[in-house]
Amino acid sequence: MSRAALAQLQQLLQSVHGVQAAPVGQFLVGRQVRAKLAPQSSPQEALLVLESGEELHVALFLDESVLSHLGRRAQDPWTHERLQAFCMAAEGVSHFLYLAHRAQQGGSVSQLELEAQGELDKYLSVLLQLWAVGRQKASPELRRHLFERSALRPGLQPAERDRYRLASSLAAACAKALETRFVLGSRLEALLREVRRLYRLSGGEKFSALAKGAVAWAA
Repeated sequence: MSRAALAQLQQLLQSVHGVQAAPVGQFLVGRQVRAKLAPQSSPQEALLVLESGEELHVALFLDESVLSHLGRRAQDPWTHERLQAFCMAAEGVSHFLYLAHRAQQGGSVSQLELEAQGELDKYLSVLLQLWAVGRQKASPELRRHLFERSALRPGLQPAERDRYRLASSLAAACAKALETRFVLGSRLEALLREVRRLYRLSGGEKFSALAKGAVAWAA
């Protein structure tokens, strides 16, 4: 059930952004592989990447506790544990898709871009689950929970901590603007057009567009 739900999550994000990639379930690895290849990474979600010449090797680790929550129905209560697990899975799938998309385009991607897109995709994937049951007006509470009440895992290096904080700030500004311009007015098609446009930006242009969410909100 969890593998089927993971495939549904991938299809959701692919539909949101208008992209395609190989089934992420084929790239899942277990705890021993994560511990061997990336022992300092999160014990619940990690994208493992190895470049060898022109070849790019990718694997995704999602802890069983994360996968077990994915089979919940959209109508089921969004408990703290469910939301946390769903967001971890969404972030992992987001990283996988974004890296695959950039590789298909022959472009590169920075860790900050991966993290910022992952933070925004967490918001979008939960929002659209809520939208499916007519609860898109819960967006402000969702946004506050994701971006104002979250805490970084302990043990991060200063550079990692700064990168995660910046990525969260960029995604929070963008989510607030999207909420104001599209979500509260139930403008789903306009929302999808905007997030697809943002998805295809890169580097400084992408960071500038995400950050301008705060400007759009203030205006």
